[in-house]
Amino acid sequence: MKKTMIIIIVLVLGLQLKAQDAFSPSGNFSIDLNFNPAAIFDANAGSMFVMPFIKARYFISSKSALRLGFTAEFDSDKEYFDINGDNFTKTKSASLVIAPGFEQQFGAKRFYFYLGGEIPFKTYTSKQISEYAGNTTETKNHNGGYFSAGINLILGFDFYILPNFYIGAEFTPGFSLVKDYDVTVDNNVTTKGGVGTSFGLSSASGLRLGARF
Repeated sequence: MKKTMIIIIVLVLGLQLKAQDAFSPSGNFSIDLNFNPAAIFDANAGSMFVMPFIKARYFISSKSALRLGFTAEFDSDKEYFDINGDNFTKTKSASLVIAPGFEQQFGAKRFYFYLGGEIPFKTYTSKQISEYAGNTTETKNHNGGYFSAGINLILGFDFYILPNFYIGAEFTPGFSLVKDYDVTVDNNVTTKGGVGTSFGLSSASGLRLGARF
């Protein structure tokens, strides 16, 4: 599988060098997702395509686009504390991010960099159930449940390896308001949620591989 991927990449690079002057990205839509190039050469580096972050764009002109980022994650874990399986803790969590925005591109042929902004909305919830010899306790919205809304500046680039296929990256410094959910145990509120702020400078998604159509 690794050798096959290397051969495909070599062929793609050969084609793009042969068509050096034939580049003209077209199409009103594009979609891209996380790409982990280390996975091509190292089986321990994780998945080659890292889901679920997806970014879609609609080009309202040749170099300006409306965009929408989307992330959804669900995790479930069960940990046993005895050999018979009578005592355990089960944790479930879910998160959802929707980030509408706008970007303006600059550049020509293969390389484009872009500036823009987005308004991300995120919700995260967790639920924990612990059972000890038949006695069950339940904790909802535990371990960091919250809702946040903010505004991000977008700085990124696309490099077209073929006319309508590109690889790129972007960074999203931003500011968010965060509302923590109440923590409840057996339906009784034990900790009231509060409101805070956060600011960060980070890579939105690492390397990205996408197509325009």
